[in-house]
Amino acid sequence: GATNMYKKETGSIQGDLVTLNQMCEVTNLGSSTVRRLASEAAAVRKIGKSYRINRRIFLDYVEKIYG
Repeated sequence: GATNMYKKETGSIQGDLVTLNQMCEVTNLGSSTVRRLASEAAAVRKIGKSYRINRRIFLDYVEKIYG
């Protein structure tokens, strides 16, 4: 929707909270691996029942450890 257009214009999908499935697509990793890395990175955000991953923290962590 409108938020995606706005993000594209600013080029800022950096601080995004994404779903587990979205992060699996971004990283091309399986969900159990993504979950493990996200908790190692302290990138997990639980909002109500929703499980979200802070994309920037997650990817920074992966770069630091595996880069």
